[in-house]
Amino acid sequence: MYDKYYDQNGIIVRRSFPSDADMLAPRLRKTDVEEVWASNNLTPWDALHESITTSILSLTITVNGIVVGCFGINPESALGKNAIIWFLASDELDRINYRFLRHSRKFIGMFLNLYPYLWNWVDVRNKPSIAWLRYCGAKIKRPEPYGVMRKNFRYFWFSKEK
Repeated sequence: MYDKYYDQNGIIVRRSFPSDADMLAPRLRKTDVEEVWASNNLTPWDALHESITTSILSLTITVNGIVVGCFGINPESALGKNAIIWFLASDELDRINYRFLRHSRKFIGMFLNLYPYLWNWVDVRNKPSIAWLRYCGAKIKRPEPYGVMRKNFRYFWFSKEK
C-alpha cells in the first residue's frame, strides 16, 4: 500500500518510489532533459533518482497506472526553513494538465506548510514549467547565467509570508 494524496478520474498522486525514475526517465519531456543537463550535467534517470531519493517528500503522478510526472521538496538543511522544489514530467502530463493544474496550488500549499520558503532555478527554454510556476503563484526573477553550462535560467520562489 502507498500514501495517496489525490485519486480522481484515473489520475493518482502518491508518494514516490525509486522505481518511478526507471519508468519516467526514458519519457522525460525534452525541456526537462535539457534543463537537468544544462544545470547539473545529469541524465534524466540520475536527476529523477537523486531527486526522489533525497527529497523529504516526493510525489508521483500516474495516469491509468503510467508515471507521467514526479515532484517534491528537498530541504537545504536539517533545521532550516527553506527547501528546493522540483518537478519533472513527460509529455503525457499535457493530457491531464488542466485537471492536475487545478490541484497544483494545494500541493504547493502542503509543501509550504513544511517549509515556508521553496525555491529553485528554471531554464528559460522550459516554457511549460514557467507557465506552471506562474499559475501556482511563484515569484520569478529575470534570466541570468546558471548551472554548469551557464545557460539562462530564472530563479523562482514560493513563500508562505505575503
